[in-house]
Amino acid sequence: PLRVAQYGISSVVSLVDDVLLEQLRKYYADQEGEPYTEITADDDDPRARRITEYFNLINRVVQRQVREIRAEEFGPGSRINRYFELLPNNEPKKLYLQMLAENDPQTKAKLQEQLRELVRPGSIDANIMTKVDRTNFRGKEALPTEYCDALAALRGYAQSDLCSSVVFSAGFNQRLFSYLGNFE
Repeated sequence: PLRVAQYGISSVVSLVDDVLLEQLRKYYADQEGEPYTEITADDDDPRARRITEYFNLINRVVQRQVREIRAEEFGPGSRINRYFELLPNNEPKKLYLQMLAENDPQTKAKLQEQLRELVRPGSIDANIMTKVDRTNFRGKEALPTEYCDALAALRGYAQSDLCSSVVFSAGFNQRLFSYLGNFE
């Protein structure tokens, strides 16, 4: 998402390995100058919290990238030009091509402001493999059902700041689908 969402391209993040997501969160927090506090296996609900915090970090960075793109000047090599060049032949792309062909500076500036308002990030969706649903333990004690991998992944996504989609793959998990009713 950090490479493509700023250009309006949607992506899907696999929620199989929360430890990997935690490592990525640390890496990107360091890269972006964001605060980072490790979520360990001893923390309450670590899988869900890691997923939530990963998505929240990614969402903040992508929103910042989009604000920066909107503020850029149009011109060769700029990210705002690249954004519109990557679009399929739709209405915003047609408006962009019209702006490039425009010779009147006032009209061109007006079209550029319209285009800035059209810059939107790509969707950051989540993929939960329904069959990856092992029981988790704290020490030797099995945790309650809602701490199973798939349910914790859904909870982590649902508690994040994202407004996007969930993809369920690899089969049917009645417990997971029933658990969906707990979230908006």
